[in-house]
Amino acid sequence: MPTSEVKGWRRALRARLVMLRLLPQVHRGLTVALAALILLAGLLPVAFTYASGSVIGAVPDAVRDGGFSTPGGRTLIGWLIAASILFFAQQVASVFLNTAAGSLGTRFETDLRLRAMRATLAPVGIAHLEDPAMLDKVTLAQGVGTGAFWPRLAVSAYTQIITSRVQAIGSAVLVGMFRWWLPFALIGAWLIIRKRLRDDLLSAVDVMRAQTHDLRRANYFRDLALTPPAAKEARIFGLAGWLRERYNTHWYAAMRDVWLKRRASWLVLVGLIVFLVAAHVAAFVLLGRAAVDGGVSLGQLAIVAGAIMGVGNIANVSNNDFQLEYALEPIPAVLELEHLTDAMRARAGGTTETDQMPARAIRFEEISFAYPGSEQLVFDGLDLHIDAGRSLAIVGLNGAGKTTLVKLLTRLYEPSRGRITVDDIDLAHVDPEAWRRRTGAIFQDFVRYEMSVTDNVGFGALSRRGDEGALARAAERAGATEIIADLERGWDTTLSRRYAAGTDLSGGQWQRIALARAMFAVGAGAGLLILDEPTANLDVRAEVEIFDRFLELTRGLTTIVISHRFSTVRRADRIVVLDGGRVVEDGSHDELMASGGRYAEMFRLQAERFRGDASEEEVAAR
Repeated sequence: MPTSEVKGWRRALRARLVMLRLLPQVHRGLTVALAALILLAGLLPVAFTYASGSVIGAVPDAVRDGGFSTPGGRTLIGWLIAASILFFAQQVASVFLNTAAGSLGTRFETDLRLRAMRATLAPVGIAHLEDPAMLDKVTLAQGVGTGAFWPRLAVSAYTQIITSRVQAIGSAVLVGMFRWWLPFALIGAWLIIRKRLRDDLLSAVDVMRAQTHDLRRANYFRDLALTPPAAKEARIFGLAGWLRERYNTHWYAAMRDVWLKRRASWLVLVGLIVFLVAAHVAAFVLLGRAAVDGGVSLGQLAIVAGAIMGVGNIANVSNNDFQLEYALEPIPAVLELEHLTDAMRARAGGTTETDQMPARAIRFEEISFAYPGSEQLVFDGLDLHIDAGRSLAIVGLNGAGKTTLVKLLTRLYEPSRGRITVDDIDLAHVDPEAWRRRTGAIFQDFVRYEMSVTDNVGFGALSRRGDEGALARAAERAGATEIIADLERGWDTTLSRRYAAGTDLSGGQWQRIALARAMFAVGAGAGLLILDEPTANLDVRAEVEIFDRFLELTRGLTTIVISHRFSTVRRADRIVVLDGGRVVEDGSHDELMASGGRYAEMFRLQAERFRGDASEEEVAAR
């Protein structure tokens, strides 16, 4: 057997064992009940085959004895009653079996999804979410292909398969009562064809797994066509046909090899099926000759004939097998994802508490950094000293690393070289969750949560989300009080039109809500406020008004501001200019203007946009 096939069989077996190990952890009582129902549902058809065959066998005696009141008639009635009871018991058991399998499968899938969420959220940073190899594992953990085979189907499919196997074993016992060797011969014939079908199936799953990248791209183009964020541009730029074409291209690229694999083996499968049919024909011929020769009774003939058909369940490959193999794929992927992300979290952990941090200073010492998968350094020996309790503005051209600096400070990424210290303590040794509770950060691409206003603001400090007074103060600081008051349901309004009684906000209104979130974090004890282009959608006057209020309200707080508008940054206590991965200028607005360097040049270029008859001071105040 080729090495790839051996690996496929081992992986499939391991996935089954993992599922069987996890199911009792999900719900022990339901797992035990399902196992009992599988046994019952598997044996009832065997008992029905025996009873119905006995009914046929009892008919001649009943006819000979001349009525139902005779011994032969009473025997026939007894078997008829038994067969009826067993038939209806099969239907009831099937309902309970499917219900139990569905319930346990749903719980199992929910548990796997929660584990995948925990694993994805476990690392301190977000570098793993930009690693293509890791994203492929996340895609596998969510489900094979476009998600048509969910993990819950693995429980239902496996339940049906094991039930069939139990029925086949019972049927083999009945066939063995006729000829002890016949069930082994039939099972052998079925195992031959099953091996081939299983090999083809596992090979197809392997091919599908190898095409995860194309499937992920196909899903991306599908989502662009189906979800609101890209809906406007898809129509304005006429992208509908292009998106369909790209989806088809990546989907068929992923599936082409699967279809080729199946097509290459169909002739062999036809030959195996002919062999299997011949084996069953031979079994029935043998049984028929025995009946003609008087070696078996009419009842035995009916029982064994029915049982021969049931033996095939020991090794047949049905749609349940296809569902099982595909639906099992996310299970080991979730465990592998847990293992990888737990290791990442362990490497990036820390235990030092952060009470009152930063009290003295934050320092970037000889920091070098490149994003995952890139060799281009964003920082190359960056040194920066940030005094606690003061406001710092960071400026620079696009790509200078302004946002990257903030991501390193909040431990969304780890430096490639060098270290960041807070009050002379290496940030790598600080408890990351505690450090983030001391940090209020709003990025330019902040999240617009499709939830209530309370949630959107309260997420700044989840533990104090129910403090209505603190929420109101945060909204007032951000200038969002009137926005909230104008909403139909006030703080309870869902900020999305996709929900009943929900509404959406303008870009500027959303930014005030996001700023309120940061201010709520400050009110809950954050000692570091980071504003990364948070007011890009506000006009100049509104931005100046907000930052004037911020600098007043956050006096004594360590504040880092990134903005492309110098009317904002000029009011900071200190300004640094980033370029080439390093700090190239450092000082107050007046000092940097007096030096005539890059800051002064950028300031004057921006001022030219607004310059008319106004003076530079008036321009800056706009």
